[in-house]
Amino acid sequence: MPGNNPPGNNVPGNEGPGNKGTNSLVLAILAPASMILTAPASVFAMLMTYSDDGSSSRRWVTPLVLFSLPVLFASLALRLALPALKGSPRKSGNWTAAAVALCICGLVFALALGPALDNLGLF
Repeated sequence: MPGNNPPGNNVPGNEGPGNKGTNSLVLAILAPASMILTAPASVFAMLMTYSDDGSSSRRWVTPLVLFSLPVLFASLALRLALPALKGSPRKSGNWTAAAVALCICGLVFALALGPALDNLGLF
């Protein structure tokens, strides 16, 4: 099998990006899907940080809880997608998967940036 060769047997290894494009696509798809897991926790965080009149000095807690896992997955997908784009031929399946992963990561980062800018008062 390529890539599973012990050192010193003069058989070429599995060079190149491998399955980084596909792995980054899986992580990128898990990023928005993980909001389903963090949504109940963020609702609970909102209930615990907002008072009865609707004001809160900790408005940043709810978006932090909601986007913590998705941004983690998107960051890992980004980390895998960039080397896959550099090392793969342009029209290969690995390159296409990495490009789609970058698009999904950009969407997740844009979604997380909205509440962050809102808390800063820019919106």
